[in-house]
Amino acid sequence: MGIIAVARLREMEKKAVEKKRTRAKRATSYDVARLAGVSQTTVSFVINGMIAGISEETQARVRDAIAELNFHPHAAARNLARRASHTLGFVIPEAGNPHYYEMIQGAKAYAQQHGYNLNIRITDFQVEEERAALHMLTHQLVDALIFIVWSGNALHSEIHKVLQQDYPIVNITFYDELDTVLMKQASGERQVIEHLAGLGHRRIGYIYGVANPQMSMRLDTCLKTQQEMGIPVDERWISRCGPTLEDGYRACQELLARCVGEERPTALVVVNDLLAHSVYRALHVANIAIPQDISVISFDNTPISAYMTPPLTTVDGEFRRQGELAARLAIERIADPKRPLQHLETHVQLIVRASTGPAPV
Repeated sequence: MGIIAVARLREMEKKAVEKKRTRAKRATSYDVARLAGVSQTTVSFVINGMIAGISEETQARVRDAIAELNFHPHAAARNLARRASHTLGFVIPEAGNPHYYEMIQGAKAYAQQHGYNLNIRITDFQVEEERAALHMLTHQLVDALIFIVWSGNALHSEIHKVLQQDYPIVNITFYDELDTVLMKQASGERQVIEHLAGLGHRRIGYIYGVANPQMSMRLDTCLKTQQEMGIPVDERWISRCGPTLEDGYRACQELLARCVGEERPTALVVVNDLLAHSVYRALHVANIAIPQDISVISFDNTPISAYMTPPLTTVDGEFRRQGELAARLAIERIADPKRPLQHLETHVQLIVRASTGPAPV
């Protein structure tokens, strides 16, 4: 056998070995991003030729990492070809709550910066509407879904099937199998209880939403914090309700009817700023002054909370930032369906205003 033939045979053997190694452990865009010192989004943009605003030096680092890892983005390319809408779906349970608007604004800004539009779907707290939102993804009307799941585990099997097909979903509630963005857990709730305890409140009541995983965990954390601080918990002081203003108003009325005089809570923790509006109204109708007779504290720090009478003490959860992070995770998941799950948290801060004061003597 001639020298040239031997050289060709060795080259073929070498390529076969390299191919076998690649099959055994194929690099992902996560590996490329880590080696190049950039984000997965940047890797995706370089791979797909979307290099506006990316420096030549950064592009070179990404390409060098791709070569060194023998990365072949065939699966990602097929995935992008299958979904060419350049649209992210954003699924919210209602249109009337201002903090969802903040999330949408954050997601929209990030999506547009990266060449994507935003398609908003409102489910009105209905499981069937949430199921229909999944069809937006499986029917390729959107490239990824940012999903606020209100129904808990009702769609668990459907979501699991969708994930097995590598469809990208990002969640802004609780779901271990999905990329997730949340407020930092327990921090806001603890700040609320510590603030009320510092004002001398020992009878703390709650106006809380339906059995949604995030709402249930928030209430459980508040109650646990109370117990740790030696503050009594009384089931009469907890009024669970639906998500609407009317629900909140009725829940507050029912709590006040159950607890009269010295049995009434001196502070109310409300699940969100939207329901705090209806709580204000119910207390006003009952001639109960805020905060002289009862303090009110809430979550969300929506823009209108500063203009209520009195201005509302509330927890800021960086909702615009949540939307931005959710869009980022969605775009990264489109680029690499196999990358590791990410669970991100936003910071929380208690914004103290005039709706909380010392416990009445």
